[in-house]
Amino acid sequence: MAQKPLKLLHLPTLVLRSVLQFLNPIELFELSQCSQRALSIISLSGSRKFKLHMNEFTNSIHVNGHSFLIHSNDSPSKYPLHGTRTFNESTVKICHQSDQKSKQKLISFWENKLVGLKTVFFHVSAVFNCPTENARFSYTIPAAFFMPIIDFIISRQSEINELCVGGENLPDEYVIEIFNKLRVTEHLVLCHQFSRPPSISFNSKSISIWNSSCITTEHLNLMKHCTTIHLGRSSLTDRDMTSLLNDWKSGQFPNLQYLSIKSNFLSKNFTAFGLPSLQDTVNPQFYARTGFSILGSPRVTYGAIDFQRDDGVVAKVCFDNQHGDLQILLLE
Repeated sequence: MAQKPLKLLHLPTLVLRSVLQFLNPIELFELSQCSQRALSIISLSGSRKFKLHMNEFTNSIHVNGHSFLIHSNDSPSKYPLHGTRTFNESTVKICHQSDQKSKQKLISFWENKLVGLKTVFFHVSAVFNCPTENARFSYTIPAAFFMPIIDFIISRQSEINELCVGGENLPDEYVIEIFNKLRVTEHLVLCHQFSRPPSISFNSKSISIWNSSCITTEHLNLMKHCTTIHLGRSSLTDRDMTSLLNDWKSGQFPNLQYLSIKSNFLSKNFTAFGLPSLQDTVNPQFYARTGFSILGSPRVTYGAIDFQRDDGVVAKVCFDNQHGDLQILLLE
């Protein structure tokens, strides 16, 4: 006896909710493509609690571990195509794949991958109506693509776990506006080079600033709650670093687990705490904190010495005078 097809949209709401909660984000997306009515019921799956990650480095959007990948139009011949799908008003070819962990992937093919990434991001965000948890961008992304995505995120939420801020020809005023409207709670990567010291409150747990020439000691004082601080191309001087180390020694950076500040304004013989040197040149060794990384990069130091804070906590402290790099690492 032939089984009758299940009329999904005719199910009572409570039953429909239970059914939809068994579907993963890719399956829900496929359902949403069927009709406006099908799209309207996606929220019953609890999609507002989904975790959406956007990564411009890999041209991908991940929702609860399932992936929407953006490829260029010259690569479909490498993949078995499975028809077309519509993202906003753009209809493109797609391919389905699964990885070894049974996580599904939907690959869409675009003439311009940045256009595709932005279009898929806007569409998927609207389908699931969920906030963006992480957004990673390269420092070379054109402002014309970066700014609409950030504006979209800001229009939907006031906080984000992780954000990379940077792009070609971004105005200082726009970057400052991001910090005024969007709180980055966990990890901030700042690639933008300010033309003058910005008025920004750094309230992320972890901060990486690629070009920190405009970051002053006043900004450092706003980072005293951080667990990790990484400043590249800094303009901090011996006096600034001495003040920072003394503050850390007295316990004013109680959560700090890793610090790295590279500055060309530090003298070759810089040291602190009355010690002749902050570097072990006799028996230098690598030290790394197990299971502790930022964006997949382990936190390590080389040639560090042991130094004890006033509260008894011992850390690895090192000043690499060849690269002007001051580091602090807590191993546990």
